[in-house]
Amino acid sequence: MRALDALDELEAAAIKLVRAELAAGPAIDGLIADPLTEGTRLDSLCVVDTMAVDLLGALGRDDTVRHLVDEAPPGSARDALARHLTRS
Repeated sequence: MRALDALDELEAAAIKLVRAELAAGPAIDGLIADPLTEGTRLDSLCVVDTMAVDLLGALGRDDTVRHLVDEAPPGSARDALARHLTRS
């Protein structure tokens, strides 16, 4: 049962991550483009967001992710996740 609880928490965290990154849109784009942030955790978002989307897909939450992407403001995260979803 603890493993299933942990899976629920992981799913909630993945949705929270994707939602937060998409909502930040252009602000995150500007930070990632800044040489001062190179090698920081912000760089990790470009990899981790697709991992989160893949996890949500494995859990059957593709529609949730598509809805989040469709409603997100313009930004590189939205574009990258939209491309990732079409390839999946």
